[in-house]
Amino acid sequence: MADAAIHGHDHEDNRGFFTRWFMSTNHKDIGILYLIVSALVGFVSVAFTVYMRLELMDPGVQYMCMEGARFVADSSSLCTPNGHLWNVLITGHGILMMFFVVIPALFGGFGNYFMPLQIGAPDMAFPRMNNLSFWMYVAGTTLAICSVISPGGNGQLGSGVGWVLYPPLSVREGGMSMDLAIFAVHVSGASSILGAINMITTFLNMRAPGMTLFKVPLFSWSIFVTSWLILLSLPVLAGAITMLLMDRNFGFTFFDPAGGGDPVLVHLARPLFHAIPAITARSVSIPSPFSELDKISSG
Repeated sequence: MADAAIHGHDHEDNRGFFTRWFMSTNHKDIGILYLIVSALVGFVSVAFTVYMRLELMDPGVQYMCMEGARFVADSSSLCTPNGHLWNVLITGHGILMMFFVVIPALFGGFGNYFMPLQIGAPDMAFPRMNNLSFWMYVAGTTLAICSVISPGGNGQLGSGVGWVLYPPLSVREGGMSMDLAIFAVHVSGASSILGAINMITTFLNMRAPGMTLFKVPLFSWSIFVTSWLILLSLPVLAGAITMLLMDRNFGFTFFDPAGGGDPVLVHLARPLFHAIPAITARSVSIPSPFSELDKISSG
């Protein structure tokens, strides 16, 4: 932070490509990296949903066959419907869009790039933690994509349990794909928590002199509110999926009534402490940049 304050934005950048983009602590560079990676993951996620809509375009099953997934419909050959593949695509699309596209792009990308500029801060409060948060996000993204192509239930690849990972289906799903998906959500949540702590600290402690809370732009306020929602909701999600891991791999029965568990527990905890705050966070963050553009265009 001190280094960023001493070296202004007008000096020549002599860093090499690897140093700048892989080891950067600059909030603008990290914001751009968030946007690039989330855009690439978005293309993968959209490809999943395009393939699903391609299947729904005509009656019957033309593409998702037990004999092998097809990209060209062939009515002359046998096609046994493969429901597992459909469920895998739904699961992958939901996990990628919710945890690896929307939050990183709106919160990590735009938040990192614009919030310090709007409040007059030289950089984020914890630049190295900002870099760590981004690479944890990349690690989580890698695990999520690997879960789609790893051995899963029904002797096929991927997990078809839905992006909410509800038990008992997620507990009984075979293969390592389900575990990779759970770890992906875990790592993504840890990345978001670190980012939220960074945003809150920057917002409260690094505003320029004279930048009172009433003068802070709406977009920066939306990032601040979103940070609190993430900080309060994601630890609950982490606890729920940790219990899920325990049930899957260590014989615990948090969600198994036969062992005194409660299968409804996660259904109550997830929507209340994660889904609702997460949706609220998006609804707060998305309109704010447009309000800033409207303010600029109206003079």
